[in-house]
Amino acid sequence: MRVKILLCAATLALAACSSLIDGTRRENRVYFDDVYFRGAAKAVDKADRRNFVSTARPVSRSPAGAREAVVYHATKYCIRWFGISEIAWETDPKAEGLPVVNDTIEVRGTCVE
Repeated sequence: MRVKILLCAATLALAACSSLIDGTRRENRVYFDDVYFRGAAKAVDKADRRNFVSTARPVSRSPAGAREAVVYHATKYCIRWFGISEIAWETDPKAEGLPVVNDTIEVRGTCVE
């Protein structure tokens, strides 16, 4: 009996560890242009969740893939909070030459109803 309990505990611990990669949960990773990108979209002000900031990294591996990843995270955010995928961008994420800080791109947008 003791062996079964230890085996179950070890299995659960291993499963919990596998959900993290480089300190980032797997669900925050997306695959574009043969590269995994980490990122997220978060509200600028929690009182009005329509305005958000979306990030993706590492840009150095594929700038085009990072732009796709930032759009993915933004769309997922708007669908989660408002059930819509229409976004009004402050800066077009598809534009070349987006500012890169610490190998991360950041764009702002608003979920449009």
